Amino acid sequence: MQSLLIMAPMPVAAVVSQTIAGMSRALSPDPKEAFICPANTGVGIILDMGVAVTVDTAFVGYHTAIGTQQFSMSACDSAGSNALAVVSGTSLAPLGYGPPNHGFRKGTARTSRYFRFDFSSLNAAAFSVGVIALGKAWQSQWGQEMGAGRQVIDTGSAERLFGGGFGIDEGARSDAYQWTFGDLQAAEIRSLYAIVSDRGTTRTVLVIEDPEITDGLNERIHWGLFQKLDFYERVDPSNWKWSLQVADWA
Repeated sequence: MQSLLIMAPMPVAAVVSQTIAGMSRALSPDPKEAFICPANTGVGIILDMGVAVTVDTAFVGYHTAIGTQQFSMSACDSAGSNALAVVSGTSLAPLGYGPPNHGFRKGTARTSRYFRFDFSSLNAAAFSVGVIALGKAWQSQWGQEMGAGRQVIDTGSAERLFGGGFGIDEGARSDAYQWTFGDLQAAEIRSLYAIVSDRGTTRTVLVIEDPEITDGLNERIHWGLFQKLDFYERVDPSNWKWSLQVADWA
């Protein structure tokens, strides 16, 4: 089991080019703003970060791929050439239950101003993609404490009626996850505080309970907002404790 991973998505300054119109919709944190990758083809989008940044993590969220469809991410120049792969040839087939289905990989760190996402549905059906994000992953040495867990959130409501039935206003269901870091080192609490301070409770963050590429990864991925930001605590001269929560987009 690997340590819990947190990634603050890096802002994109501009879209240099996109193979099909509307791919840039997936840069929004809202997964309902999606694009369609047509059947039996490949599409791509080149992102301008504005300045050179170091990236090692790619996230393709809320997609409908189920077979041999793939994605990759590369550092490149403004024309999409001279590509150095960060993540290459990665299947979008879900590892776990769904929907929603998510694709994730942490690869070789590359520094560039331009990054290119490529999607392929060669010999496969069309699929949609709701989120494209990239950034630099954060992980602590020791990971989260025992006792972490998920919760199902339902935005609907149900009211018991006088006749014994229910009046139901169906909403959407999504996950939430809470955990505690019990032994953060001095450098770790500083870097984590910088992430939480930047994200607050209104900017989307990627949290992965265990980024190991194994069955169940789909359920371990959370794309959402931090909730209820508690104070962190110093538990001894060299360790800090901090409890955090994240609620997923539905």
